[in-house]
Amino acid sequence: MSRETENNKPRRTREDRKKLFVRIMALLLAILMVGGMAYYTIYLLATTISADSEITETIPVDTSSLSADEDVLVRVGLTYGSNITVGFETTTTNGYIVGITDARTDNFIPIWELNNTKVAVTTDANLSKSNMTYTVADSAANAVVGGFHIQVDCDKYDREEYEAMYADAHSTFASAGVPVIPAYVYTGYTLRIGTFTTWGQAEEYLETVKSVYPNEVVYVTGASKTSVSVIDPNTDAILFEYDCGDESNLGLKAQEDIYGNTYIKTPAANVYDGVFTYIRAQNGSVDGVSLINIVPLEAYIAGVLPYELNNTWPLETLKAFAVTVRSYTMTHLTRHSANSFGLCNNAHCQVYKGAGRINGNIMDAVLGTAGQVMTYNNEIVTAYYSSSMGGVTVSAKDAWGGTKDIPYLQAMETPWEDYTNHDNGFWITEISPENLASRLNQAGYTEIRKAVASVDIVKLAKNSTYIYQLKVKDVYGNSVLIESSEDVRTSLTPYVKSANFVIGKGSVEYTENVVSDNLGGSSSSKDESRNDYYESGEYDKDYGYINLFDYHVLTYQDEYVSDIEDSITVLTGSGDTTEYERRDIFVISSANAAAFTGEVPEYSESEEEEEETHVTETIPGKSNDEVKYKIAYADDPDNFIIVGKGWGHGVGISQYGAYDLALMGYSAEDILTAYFKGIKIVHYTRAR
Repeated sequence: MSRETENNKPRRTREDRKKLFVRIMALLLAILMVGGMAYYTIYLLATTISADSEITETIPVDTSSLSADEDVLVRVGLTYGSNITVGFETTTTNGYIVGITDARTDNFIPIWELNNTKVAVTTDANLSKSNMTYTVADSAANAVVGGFHIQVDCDKYDREEYEAMYADAHSTFASAGVPVIPAYVYTGYTLRIGTFTTWGQAEEYLETVKSVYPNEVVYVTGASKTSVSVIDPNTDAILFEYDCGDESNLGLKAQEDIYGNTYIKTPAANVYDGVFTYIRAQNGSVDGVSLINIVPLEAYIAGVLPYELNNTWPLETLKAFAVTVRSYTMTHLTRHSANSFGLCNNAHCQVYKGAGRINGNIMDAVLGTAGQVMTYNNEIVTAYYSSSMGGVTVSAKDAWGGTKDIPYLQAMETPWEDYTNHDNGFWITEISPENLASRLNQAGYTEIRKAVASVDIVKLAKNSTYIYQLKVKDVYGNSVLIESSEDVRTSLTPYVKSANFVIGKGSVEYTENVVSDNLGGSSSSKDESRNDYYESGEYDKDYGYINLFDYHVLTYQDEYVSDIEDSITVLTGSGDTTEYERRDIFVISSANAAAFTGEVPEYSESEEEEEETHVTETIPGKSNDEVKYKIAYADDPDNFIIVGKGWGHGVGISQYGAYDLALMGYSAEDILTAYFKGIKIVHYTRAR
């Protein structure tokens, strides 16, 4: 091509270049999915596309002000139980501060600094390595990291004297190719010289070290059941070792970046403030480390809000939930104390993924309510919440059983909740008699055999449409009674999202609430603001969830099948496992490819008709201004059809209901007092 022809070629606009780039990325992603190269898929998911079509890492806002008050520290379990690994890798911007985390007070005492921006904290042992993953070596010959050292006790020296001693040792032994490792063991600093793979190798070098330190206590040491190593994963060099038994644990804190943040980043691209503390743990045959994030209260609240709600939601909604989350946190600080932390990082407690989604909206909500909790009779309330309620809540007593009736967790109508327009707030499910019997067997009701013949709602919860007692009978006449709304919900999950449902064979009659504002005033003008909020794009459609039950992920090594709903663990081509929430998973298909390419797909009328399922119709003459009466039909008249409202246990405050009230113009305090009757909002230091 001549230069003249080339110069006359039309230039692509920025938008053209962006579309081309996105198309290439979509094509590349599809190829990688087919080829099983999930590693690159995860990399793409952990990045965002800038206006200039460049891939840049997501950088959270400055959150250093959240750590100003450290009166309350929260211990959050990040990896524990079945999730422990031999080593856990993290990165920072400017390196780490190594310290002691006191097991009783959570105080962090700095003892060393590392300039390395990437480290792995591992079990102290002979380690082998495959695909950047450490495992305990099955033999000395396969070890890339040695677990035997020659130890020189230095506990009689202060920090300055020890640093000089370490520098001299490093200079002395470096010429011989023998590494010198700074370490802290029980009573103080030590030097650990050499990384030998057998006790015998270390003993052979013992006299050499003794000759250098004739006045010190020098001996061979191996790994203990409480010792951990900080390793450079790029070189496999041990950077620091720590062993103080059960008295304290190794802590790592990021050195401040230029904004004053102290972020530590995990392989899942989540960033966390505070301190990472590591504890040796055993899970079956795995001898590894569990990871706990010790973080100030307000930083923790900010790390929960954008994962339990959407960070673009109205400020008053977020402020109401900042108080709710803080109240729940203060009453559950020791929930997982048997595992050496307070709260877990998933839906069992509260979803917590760190600072990655914190924006100005979240900061305003947290700092604007700093320290505030709800109290009843001057005690902090147990503030439960779920996604949506479906027009009514259920009492804690009817949800979970027991004899205690909690005054502020009573059933109440929530007519302001526009549940039919919220993700998973309204749902219709169809299930065969055989599959229903199978699901109940899985839930422990083994009396039910082959196929279900009938399902009857025996009793509703008090002042609620949530089911309290459900009777199921099979084709042989065997029956079971499921009691308490949470048992009803969990026994039929994933076919139901709450216990607020009706069920019938072939068809079922149900109701839909007409949204109203019973807190005072007409909602007609406020509904316009609701629509404006939807159409403005501020309402993030990505907040909708994907059901991950039996979700299949094709990876480099195998097919992984999820059996959980909130997140999925992906095994990558490099051998790493990375956990993603359902809202972070994107699937390219013929139906949504246009979202990646920018093109508008064409659908035939027949394709659109095929998507319609579960025919519903309004019952003539029965509906009124407050309620619509309808009937839903199963595709197969022999199947059971379930029509349900809400998502979750239904106790306490609704996330989407709080969203609806904020759009109607209500304040955070209005929202909280609408759901929790008789409460007061005070600073936690004023509560018992």
